[in-house]
Amino acid sequence: MNKFKYIFTLLVLLSALNNYAQKDLSLSDAIEMGLSNNYDLQITRKSEQVASINNNLGNAGALPKIDFTLNGRENFNNNDNEDFRTQTITPEVSLNWVVFSGFSAKISKQKLEELEKQSQYNTSILVESTIQDIISAYNNCLLQKEILNVYKQLSSLSEDRYKRTQESKNLGASTTYESLQAKTSWLEDQSNFLQQKVTYENTIRTLNYILAAEDNELWNLTTPLSAITDNYKLDDLTSKLMANNHSLKNQYLSQSLLAKETALAKSKQYPTLSFNTGMRSNNTDNYYSGDTRDVSQNSIDSYVGLTLSFNIFNGGTAKRSVQIAKIQEESEGVKTQQIQHSLKNQLFQLYSTFNVQKAILELSNEKEAAAKLNLELSEAKLKSGAINSFNYRDVQMIYLNAAITKYRSMYNLIQSNTDLLRITGGIIQEYQ
Repeated sequence: MNKFKYIFTLLVLLSALNNYAQKDLSLSDAIEMGLSNNYDLQITRKSEQVASINNNLGNAGALPKIDFTLNGRENFNNNDNEDFRTQTITPEVSLNWVVFSGFSAKISKQKLEELEKQSQYNTSILVESTIQDIISAYNNCLLQKEILNVYKQLSSLSEDRYKRTQESKNLGASTTYESLQAKTSWLEDQSNFLQQKVTYENTIRTLNYILAAEDNELWNLTTPLSAITDNYKLDDLTSKLMANNHSLKNQYLSQSLLAKETALAKSKQYPTLSFNTGMRSNNTDNYYSGDTRDVSQNSIDSYVGLTLSFNIFNGGTAKRSVQIAKIQEESEGVKTQQIQHSLKNQLFQLYSTFNVQKAILELSNEKEAAAKLNLELSEAKLKSGAINSFNYRDVQMIYLNAAITKYRSMYNLIQSNTDLLRITGGIIQEYQ
């Protein structure tokens, strides 16, 4: 018996040492750390930077194109009279600017702006997901810690009960059977405590992974596991969903991008007007091998021009491109309606679940309070001999289940509230 007590005491001491080495971590600190370090967010932010760089007038085709070329050539002429070589160097600068192409430059710039905004929304969606994961992991740690404390409390009560039965047995007031029953209950509670301790430590490791912290990092979680007292109206939540949900905003952008594709397809039916200008220099030098004097010739010519092009017939390709673009745009509109309907359906389910979880938590609180009072009264009755150890053990298990149910109900309510905040687009503002 002393061996079991020694092991249990040692584990408690190790746990105390770990608590001493822990760092304080509030939920807001955890969210800030996770948003700074999360691996997926770092990757997504790089994609957002790329979309920002791509959003410029040059990629939209609105700026002129300037080219510089330099051609050099060496000719060798061997003949009967006198050999010579000719060296030609021709530098040229040219500018070409598409002045008008059916408003395609303007449409392309708008498309690039929406692509950048879509990239930002993708980042926001991942930020929301990361915040939700952090809240879930953080509160799961609190939940498992509360359950651990319940098992610790029961183990302590079982130890006291076992000590009393041992003393009573030595005095001849109780039997060996009762002592063995008390011992079995105590060992069971210690086993449950140790198993729950491992569960709690694993939830901390999960939190560390989400925060991109060291696997062995220890935390003193300072934000308590508390009940949600908010009351929501379904109409208000629906309005927020339609206005703020980032997945829906992203879908609106996807639909708008396809509308831009339709406009670009139409722009190809317009004529194209280009302006071009340039300057070229010809430098030619003849070097003779005999008595003839070397000759150099230099000339500069420049030009300015306009080019108007218009496709009269291309087998109906342009017309078919517009038709296909319109069909894709209409298809995306149907998809938008589907997403709206799906999100509303999810919202209604989450709203119902939230209200049910609130009611369950109220019942769980009452049940836990009654079970706790019953445990305290039963402990006094056990000491006075009014009830036996079997009755007391039943009361202990009732309290255990009631306490765990209470904390799980708190956790489930927090989860439901987080789901509502995310689907209505308010989770970033709530925990910013």
